[in-house]
Amino acid sequence: MAGRVGPPGRLARAPAGRPAIGIDPLRRLAAVLTGLLLLAGCGGTLGGTTGTVETAPPLAGTFNDTDVMFLQMLIPHHEQGIELAGIAAARASAGGVRDLAAAVEATQNDELADMREWLRAWNQPLAADPDPRAHAGHGGMPATDPKVIAALRRIPAGPDFDRMFLNLLTAHQHGAVELARMQVRAGKYQEATDLAARIVESRTAQIRQMARLRG
Repeated sequence: MAGRVGPPGRLARAPAGRPAIGIDPLRRLAAVLTGLLLLAGCGGTLGGTTGTVETAPPLAGTFNDTDVMFLQMLIPHHEQGIELAGIAAARASAGGVRDLAAAVEATQNDELADMREWLRAWNQPLAADPDPRAHAGHGGMPATDPKVIAALRRIPAGPDFDRMFLNLLTAHQHGAVELARMQVRAGKYQEATDLAARIVESRTAQIRQMARLRG
């Protein structure tokens, strides 16, 4: 075992027969320790006995709770919208309805990729708290009843299917607009707020388009 390090400017006391550790080696040791601390702060911390490296947490102040909640609630909402659009892309009888469904599917898949990337970068879970009481303060989790989606799947292709799909997607996109307005009002992360502004504009346009398609 090495001897104990004494006060600055003095030689450390060492066992008999061993040379004392001088000031210069102590300074070198301090420099090494400082470098390790800087490495941990900039690039991550060494992980346990696994040899893995954990990424550093995101810088404080780049996002807030509204950003996280907006993305966590919008992800499952988008997934449902993609499910609805996928059904209609394969079964709708009117070409305009099929085109709308294909556009919704493509756009929301792209948006999903961005939202998941942001949450991972912030070390935040992709899923919101499943307890409905956790979302009571902002109107609850907007979603389409899975039983209603199952009923849509059972309707044969034709005008009745198209009408049912348009009604469901209209209500669904109203929910997306409300979520996006919450982010515009109180979000902090600029890219998420920009996405929310685009959603307000594009989904409002889709709702008007669906009203025309319903005649």
